[in-house]
Amino acid sequence: MLKMKQLGLAAAVLFAAGSALAAEIPKFKAADADGSGFVEEAEFAKAQEAGVKTAYAELDEDGDGKLSKEEYAVILGEDCE
Repeated sequence: MLKMKQLGLAAAVLFAAGSALAAEIPKFKAADADGSGFVEEAEFAKAQEAGVKTAYAELDEDGDGKLSKEEYAVILGEDCE
């Protein structure tokens, strides 16, 4: 279970960093906020922002709004030094 959490969180972080490889892409209708039939860049960014916030909250196990080395290490699956 931890490995799946690591993979999911790592994917979200990679996507947030600009990687085209990573995270879960929102469903088209959810991303197309204005209903234009197209997903504009701003709509796409807003949809991804929500995913990043969710991933960050999952990593921040003690809820202090900061990631400790131990919390951050979940992404890497190892010591993050």
